[in-house]
Amino acid sequence: MSDIVITREFAAPRQRVFAAHTEPDLLMRWFGPHGWRLVVCEIDLRAGGAWRYVMHGPGQETMTLHGTYLEVDAPNRLVMTETNVDCHARADYESVLTLDFVGATTLTHTARFPTDAIRDAVLESGMARGVTEGFERLGKILEHTMDWKIELVPVPVTDVDRAKDFYENKMGFHVDVDHAQGDAFRIVQLTPPGSGCSIAVGIGICDMKPGELLGVQLVVDDIQAAHRQLTESGAEPSNVFHFEEGRRVDGPGDRWNSFISLNDPDGNRWIVQERPAEES
Repeated sequence: MSDIVITREFAAPRQRVFAAHTEPDLLMRWFGPHGWRLVVCEIDLRAGGAWRYVMHGPGQETMTLHGTYLEVDAPNRLVMTETNVDCHARADYESVLTLDFVGATTLTHTARFPTDAIRDAVLESGMARGVTEGFERLGKILEHTMDWKIELVPVPVTDVDRAKDFYENKMGFHVDVDHAQGDAFRIVQLTPPGSGCSIAVGIGICDMKPGELLGVQLVVDDIQAAHRQLTESGAEPSNVFHFEEGRRVDGPGDRWNSFISLNDPDGNRWIVQERPAEES
């Protein structure tokens, strides 16, 4: 048979290993060889459902994989077709991938190709190395049994109400909490739209002096739209800029290289960076 078989042991239950192959937020943390990032991950997890991955690699290389699920038996087995449109060895051919999850946990990854010649060409293209390196990344992730997420960034201010007005009405943050205990403690928690992390302004919540928080970074899909919004709200952002050889230059740059800076009323500085929409 024209197969490539790769077996890997993971020190994690089948449910976690299966989830790492079927949930986009997990796949984007490990899938692909060293130096590559999975930036698009679309999954319709059912027999007959489609899937599509887009990876970015060194030198702005792109690799697109897509296929259809043939069998979904959680957490034991996945069978799917796969086409790699950017690999010369298999751009015109469809392979069938079978992932068997056994015990706690042995994963057997079987790729079946139409002919031995196609299989051999795929091997020469580095497919097995890429799968193995991806599994190495996954193994490291599965060793960590708990996520550590940034929840709150305290922002030192002199006037809590003025700061609350700035972040709510000029930055567009949502007010989650405004709680006080006497005159010595008050916390106002605000969250940027779409963010999993909040900020807090208040009294008695941090030891920094107003204006000492410099360079906390936000990301947006469209830097020009963000600039217009901040300007119209009165937040007084800088012009859009980028970096060339370490120098700040006016105007937008290429991917991941367009920025805005702005200060709150106390001089705490924020940086806004454009993140390509397809990587959001």
